[in-house]
Amino acid sequence: MHSKFYKLLDSTLAEVCRREPTYTSSFPISLPDAAKMALAYRQHPLCDKFHPETLEQALIEGLAYLCKSWTKSKQASNGDDPVTHFLCDTIIDAFCADQGLLALEPHHDFNRSIAEVFAQEYTQRQTREGLWYYVRNRGRDPLLLINATGAPIAIWRYFLADSSHDFKIIVPRRRGSDLFQGGLQKDVDIRTESADMASILESELLEETAVVAWCNGARVAIDLAAWQARQISSLVLIGPMLKGIRGVTPKLSGFERDLQPLLDAVTKEASLAPYLSKTIAQQPQSPDWGRLTSLPASRARALFGLPAKDYAWGTTVSLTEPSSFINIARRVASDEKYPMDQALAKLAARTMVIQGSHDQIVSNDLVSSAMKQICGNSIIKATLKGSGHYIHDLQYHYFRLLLTEFLVNHQPPPRTARILVEELSRAQEGEANIDFQIRA
Repeated sequence: MHSKFYKLLDSTLAEVCRREPTYTSSFPISLPDAAKMALAYRQHPLCDKFHPETLEQALIEGLAYLCKSWTKSKQASNGDDPVTHFLCDTIIDAFCADQGLLALEPHHDFNRSIAEVFAQEYTQRQTREGLWYYVRNRGRDPLLLINATGAPIAIWRYFLADSSHDFKIIVPRRRGSDLFQGGLQKDVDIRTESADMASILESELLEETAVVAWCNGARVAIDLAAWQARQISSLVLIGPMLKGIRGVTPKLSGFERDLQPLLDAVTKEASLAPYLSKTIAQQPQSPDWGRLTSLPASRARALFGLPAKDYAWGTTVSLTEPSSFINIARRVASDEKYPMDQALAKLAARTMVIQGSHDQIVSNDLVSSAMKQICGNSIIKATLKGSGHYIHDLQYHYFRLLLTEFLVNHQPPPRTARILVEELSRAQEGEANIDFQIRA
């Protein structure tokens, strides 16, 4: 194996340890029957040119390398540990990349702060209306980045600091929110924000641009693409939050279901905000791992859904300060009253949705249903196995692959051991996903 193989496995270890640094010392790695797994992977279109013995050797070498970072290992008694399957999937993808069949590249950690990245590599500009935004000093392909409402921009640090891509990233300083600290100091509606984005594109004299948006930022991106169709060439939505669309059956995530009563309460009685914000701030950042020791499926589900611990503060900052919490409640209510069904129906730009298989913040089922039911154009959906709501951070090497294939190479991303690809359209509603999955 070449160095790329092992560097990609280092990224796999980082996915685990950035979520829970003690995971590899707390739970043993289960070693599967490599020969049996190899026969199953041999059925994948990406691997069908390899002999089963070649794939078996890749699995053996990959697992041996990963075991060096695990305190204990054990032979798998059965095939029901999702973490084992996740590790094997990443080994197969790393092997295919090492063999030149997959444009998956390892990435390196960046030691600079996000403030240093902006100071050194971005220029701040202002529209005639007085809106501030940043533009990357390098890059040729314009790309407007719309973050989750109220989230600090630091979660995008890999993408913003990556010198290997050629995107001319535009980062708006959105009204009512601090770009670096997060939180929501003022409630601004979707149409106002959409108009702000349009004015930034006009200020840059851009005839066309791609738009990448995360979480509830997807609502602004969809509205912008619907009403500025000539300017938006492509749309990439990561873990989009589309709860409350008229005519779409609500299928809420656990997070959405648990948060909604608190939002309703503070909307009715704003004086509850300090108490509710404090309650949210006091919630543990890690699951009760001891309770999950003998429950591998539940333990994997908990692990895959976590953010990186070094960014965990940023995932809740908009809810843990009372005034911000009040504005978030108002913004959620405003978002759900907005006719997003009309914007989706008008959507004509090439669109890709990136979802984490274990996203616990938004409902993947709701998003798929909404787009199948409403969108007139076909949508590419890429689901990354073993990931949650933070793909552009924890799985940045996969995020970069997906973005490059869709925005640069103008084609759907490849199906791999970890990437499932599906086309969402009205004609395909109810059809089975034909993506390959290991059943061994």
